[in-house]
Amino acid sequence: MLWPLALKEVISYMRLFQKIREKSDLRTIEPFRKLEGWLTDQEALGLFRMASAVGRNATIVEIGSWLGKSTFCLASGLKSGMVYAIDPFNADAGFDISSSSEYEEKKGERDLSEIFRQNMKSLGVLEKIQMKKGYSQDFYQLFSKIDALFIDGDHSVAGCTNDFNLYANKLMPGGFLAFHDYYPDRPELGPTHIIQTRVLPDPAFTFYKQYDSLWIAKKA
Repeated sequence: MLWPLALKEVISYMRLFQKIREKSDLRTIEPFRKLEGWLTDQEALGLFRMASAVGRNATIVEIGSWLGKSTFCLASGLKSGMVYAIDPFNADAGFDISSSSEYEEKKGERDLSEIFRQNMKSLGVLEKIQMKKGYSQDFYQLFSKIDALFIDGDHSVAGCTNDFNLYANKLMPGGFLAFHDYYPDRPELGPTHIIQTRVLPDPAFTFYKQYDSLWIAKKA
């Protein structure tokens, strides 16, 4: 009868340790909450931990940065290397027509690229970030290898397909592939469509973890 009790104690300690670690990690990236954007605490935690799990001198590519909420989490977790933040910084939603008006309204007359740069500078991570002002198709040839890829740009099926086709084949073995806004019951969304039709059926990718709508796979 002692073994079941001991096992319960181990499980209890493990859960306690996980909670303590989660609180510690969230404290590390707490400034992300002050930045404008769309990211839950769990999703921010997932990006931070994904970036922490890649090796040193790593290349992380983020497609869709807005004002840097997710970029900050990635840069905070990165031990050494660079986060390449690809965004037109003009509130263009691409083929995602349903989001166009929301983005335009939020942008107003603001210079999004300058706000992004100031946000990253004030939070002390700008030296880990290279801004790439433009669209994903403008920069894919710059990369021969990628250690982590975060796709969070054009959420249409066409947009996500384009980003996946241009960048996913550059992921190194052991690298991470992440999508924001994965909802299994909404196959019309680009992230859901690509995950269900391209990533899950591909033996080169294995599901890694999910944090709310942040879905992460690992390349074999």
